Amino acid sequence: MVFVMMRSALITITLISAIQALVVMGLVLGAFRAPTSGSWAVIGSTVWAPFGPFLLLGALLSLALGLLTRRHVSPRFGSAVALLAAIGTAGSAFILFRIGQAASAAGVSVDLPATLFLADMDVPQPDAVETFRVVEGADLRAAIYRPPASNAPLPVVVYIHGGGFMTGSFTETAADLRWFADQGWLVVSVEYRLFGPDRPTWNRAPEDVACALVWVSRNASRFGGDPKRIAVMGDSAGGNLAVNLGYAAAAGRAPAACGKDVPVPVAIAALYPALDPISIYENGFPIPGFEPRMLIEGYIGGPPDAYPGRIAAITSANFLTPAAPPTLIVLPENDSLVVKEGTLGFAVAAAKVGVDLTLVTLPFANHVFNQMAANSLGNQIARTIRQEFLSQHSR
Repeated sequence: MVFVMMRSALITITLISAIQALVVMGLVLGAFRAPTSGSWAVIGSTVWAPFGPFLLLGALLSLALGLLTRRHVSPRFGSAVALLAAIGTAGSAFILFRIGQAASAAGVSVDLPATLFLADMDVPQPDAVETFRVVEGADLRAAIYRPPASNAPLPVVVYIHGGGFMTGSFTETAADLRWFADQGWLVVSVEYRLFGPDRPTWNRAPEDVACALVWVSRNASRFGGDPKRIAVMGDSAGGNLAVNLGYAAAAGRAPAACGKDVPVPVAIAALYPALDPISIYENGFPIPGFEPRMLIEGYIGGPPDAYPGRIAAITSANFLTPAAPPTLIVLPENDSLVVKEGTLGFAVAAAKVGVDLTLVTLPFANHVFNQMAANSLGNQIARTIRQEFLSQHSR
């Protein structure tokens, strides 16, 4: 009776493992498809950077159970499960190897055990929150994360969040912001006006982040920061704002709503920045509620062909000059929203102008690959590569 029960339990567990192996294999195959070829491909290219180590362990467990079932219960069923799991294991290992290879080539090391201990991205709370601008009846705030006490002023990084110009919060990546502060940065994460129904902000948001940069330069010393060493980071929509602001400041073209003393950042680091809104509009994958066409039209107030001046005003290539600050761009190879062709085209144009641009491509990664969980593989890569780059230019 005990043997029968154990046999039944093993078959049940192995059946569950077979389903798990099928899922992993499906995600592996999806990751190899073009990033905008369908929902399967989008999901398959989204999960590996944040959750890949778990998927590999799951595939290995399915493989072990399949082999155990093959030996003790059902050779045919066990062999089938083991084969599925072996394919998933091999695919998982290859994908993770390629991600790790790219990270290593960029000079990034990863704490592999930590990738299994994920944490929330939106904690802890900032050390202080201050209003840097009041406009249209609303307070725009700055979240401040203080570095450890130091006898000398420390470098400053201003962070501009993403969210398609429509959503997002200045504390949504608090885990990363605190991590940067712990590395010796005064971190200031800023709000800007988001678009809403019949309220485009293509000319408002750039003004807001310029005012934020002015405020930081005037107040950094109060928090232990060096106003002469201010870098800027941005993700997605925030990456667009960061690049455009930094390049405009270097060319003397930054919005002057809060004074003409907009400082030129010592460096810019952007993750999957929305540099080419037309390529996003035309080729981005339409995730329900976050469709690229809806985002671009909401930001500029309508279709690009109806507002050519507005689309030109937010297109980052139009800000390129040889005076642009050193720039890091991290490009997820399978980005289904900020499609890689637009980013690669910007990189080519920047090289022609003579911009000091470092482009790092991360294989088998999709948009927001770093923001799903703190300590994940993608999260460690994203924060470390930015830290190394910004440190080189903030000494």
